[in-house]
Amino acid sequence: MNCKNCGAPLKLYRERDYYECEYCGTYLFPKESAAGIRVLGENLDGVDCPVCLVPVQMVTLDDAHRGYQCPQCQGLLLARGAFRTAVETRRAKALTPPKPMTKLNQAELNRRLNCSVCHQTMETHPYMGPGNIVIDTCSTCNLIWLDYGELGRVVDAPGRDRGPQAVDRGDELWPQKHPKSSKKKKKKSKKSKMKKIGGLFDLEDVIDLIEDIF
Repeated sequence: MNCKNCGAPLKLYRERDYYECEYCGTYLFPKESAAGIRVLGENLDGVDCPVCLVPVQMVTLDDAHRGYQCPQCQGLLLARGAFRTAVETRRAKALTPPKPMTKLNQAELNRRLNCSVCHQTMETHPYMGPGNIVIDTCSTCNLIWLDYGELGRVVDAPGRDRGPQAVDRGDELWPQKHPKSSKKKKKKSKKSKMKKIGGLFDLEDVIDLIEDIF
């Protein structure tokens, strides 16, 4: 990639996701797509798409996870830890309603892909999480291959860990609402009502209070 001002090669600062021209000082900040992917250009490591067998592009997902994306099929190659973190974060922040469940495509289990890094055969299996997708993983390189749209299917699948109603409590996600909170508010409102009438208790209020206690 060359500088648009002087034509000199730009230097990529991978840890900051931008380019700089060492001759004229011009900066280039690649834009983030609607899918949260920032494309940084072709990789120089000889990494090819396991499906299309063409060089993949360096990308950053959600400004936090480095990986690769195929310019043709738009598939993603990520570290397995990055995939897990991205899924957990995106599901917790989701504001849209979940989408209906889709069936697992059994035909995808029969394909065989080679790892883009070590070139060994990847393991093809159902993803043990939401979304009903088939993934390809390389245990040696700790990588996962996702076809186009599969990350979205995992994030949009229904589940209690998705959306603002979930709160992180250690390793699990639990609803924020607690059933006892409404009862406490009910008791408080009745006590306030009794005090308001100057200590003269209404028979119906007394009966309600006894039922709440027992």
